[in-house]
Amino acid sequence: MEPKRDDRRTQYSKRVIKESLFELMQEKPINKITVKELCERADVNRSTFYAYYTDIYDLDRKIIKEFFKMQRRFINRSLAILDTKADITALTVDDFYEITNLYLTLVKENKAMYKFAFYGQANTPIQISYDNVFYSVINKRVPERYKESFRRSFTFVSGGTTALFVRWILSDCDAPVSEMARSLAYYYNGVFNGHKK
Repeated sequence: MEPKRDDRRTQYSKRVIKESLFELMQEKPINKITVKELCERADVNRSTFYAYYTDIYDLDRKIIKEFFKMQRRFINRSLAILDTKADITALTVDDFYEITNLYLTLVKENKAMYKFAFYGQANTPIQISYDNVFYSVINKRVPERYKESFRRSFTFVSGGTTALFVRWILSDCDAPVSEMARSLAYYYNGVFNGHKK
């Protein structure tokens, strides 16, 4: 069934409002951004903004909520791959490739949101919260004898992955997804199999 015109208009308005916030946050902190300048940047009326959000901070909260909802979908799809294995130590390079390819595709399709999450909000709880959620889910699939070394491996990979994502996103995802996914798959395989030594 075709979505209603109003649904398309709503989706468009919300998208341009969010993208305009992402752009403005590259220029100044969120507490310096007004609804008026956001609406001017997005080319929407203030009444359109207030139809969806109470203020700039409400918009910010809703974007973060949407980000975590998207991340949860990725985690669930990753778990479907992990659940085909005895535990995380049985993952191969091809498994890591499948997971990273899935994630990078999601990132590329939602570049503006990821710029906001990994760059516009750098050094804030959003990255830490995501790392903690992802770690707690994966850690359940790590054999007890590897728990301590796995935590170190995860911390190492998480920091490096974030740095690579930020660089890739800021370069407008210039390297192909498959190329990035293949590189990351080899890094992950080496690190996560290295923790067994």
